[in-house]
Amino acid sequence: MSSSSSKLLPIFSLLFIISYITLHSTTVEAQIHDIGFDWASSSSSAMSSAMMKVYYISYGALSANRVPCPPRSGRSYYTHNCFAAHGPANPYTRGCSCITRCRR
Repeated sequence: MSSSSSKLLPIFSLLFIISYITLHSTTVEAQIHDIGFDWASSSSSAMSSAMMKVYYISYGALSANRVPCPPRSGRSYYTHNCFAAHGPANPYTRGCSCITRCRR
């Protein structure tokens, strides 16, 4: 019985290796086909267009993090156009009281 089992062990191990390689090669091919690459295409332009994508950042996205008013100008961050806004930046006035003694 040991001689027949010793003959079957290399056969089963070879079948296991072949099935493992076959399973993983089809998985890789499926993943590559999912991203749109075709193995049959031999032209370099098809390969470069499938693998290279160029992304741009718009000027609107770049200016989204910019604070519209100069720092320490007194204008609110939410002022639509702080250079066209007229009047004092902080028109806070207070009346005379016992604590302030009418001083500023």
